[in-house]
Amino acid sequence: MSMNSFSQIKVFSTTGSEGLATDICRQLKNRLPESLQPEGGLTLGKSIVKRFSNDNIEVQVDDVRGKYVVIVHTQVPPVNDNLVELFALIDAINNARPADLLVVFPYMPFARSDRKNKARISTMGALLPRILTLALDVNRVLLLDPHDSHIKHYFHPTADDVTAIFLLADHLERTFFNTVSKKDCVLVFADAGSAKRYEEFAFLTRISTAYIDKNRPDDYEQPLFNQLIGDVEGKICIIIDDEILTGSTAIGDAEILISRGAKKVIMVAVHPVLESKNSGYKEVIKKLIASPIDQFIISDSIPVAHKIKSSKKFTVVSVAPLLGEAIRRTLLDESLTVLRSTESVELYRPSK
Repeated sequence: MSMNSFSQIKVFSTTGSEGLATDICRQLKNRLPESLQPEGGLTLGKSIVKRFSNDNIEVQVDDVRGKYVVIVHTQVPPVNDNLVELFALIDAINNARPADLLVVFPYMPFARSDRKNKARISTMGALLPRILTLALDVNRVLLLDPHDSHIKHYFHPTADDVTAIFLLADHLERTFFNTVSKKDCVLVFADAGSAKRYEEFAFLTRISTAYIDKNRPDDYEQPLFNQLIGDVEGKICIIIDDEILTGSTAIGDAEILISRGAKKVIMVAVHPVLESKNSGYKEVIKKLIASPIDQFIISDSIPVAHKIKSSKKFTVVSVAPLLGEAIRRTLLDESLTVLRSTESVELYRPSK
């Protein structure tokens, strides 16, 4: 749908995603031509979430008739409650007759639960796209670094996806490799999935690689270590993975690398869950600060500022400019493929 088909843009968010939605809205204001932003033409949408005495939920939105609506929903606790809120929000917006609707998942809930790898289990990662497309009539979805690229094919039409790896590689080039020789570094893939997912990161950084061979029986957070493939002795090791959950796997990996002679360990991850369902985030952060990992370089695809506060161990690279640029291109019917190159990082590099 072209920009001429609607008069205004409204950006909504579910509970817990408000901060990221605000940042994205600010980016859109700076990126969209003024001619497409008449007075009040790009605003944060207001929604009222009401819970009845029987704990049923009701969502009411302000006027969106004829407007292009963007919803930002990332995975934050309580995950299941927020997902139902998303369903209700989409339903309320659809009932109010918008011109079009785009759902943005900085970190899609249940993205890791899409395979039937055990008997008689649910596959919510595959079910969620069907609910959105078939029941809620959502046909525009934007994903940021889904757990596996095939996730986008569960949506119909296929979802668009963008990646933060160029942004993170650019950050390393400008803030780390400008003082450290690449000959002294090695990129360590956390497991087979990471090696497949981030092989391009090795090309972008142009440093040697290593690989931690491990398997994860059932759903244990701490996987079983098999072997380390690659030389890390005397090297600065940069572990890369898509997420940091409770930190147990990352710490275990760091201990393996140090036992093999690694000089220093840095962790790069897109999605900073940093949460344990048993102890919350404070214990996780405390554990990571005390860990042998010298630095964590993460994005803010999941709200993280309130967790890490002023800890110097964490460096946060904002994905709001990347998502803002991707949304702008979606609104203007421009290519998203352009964003997948080193040269294009200047389009969405966070300002200092």
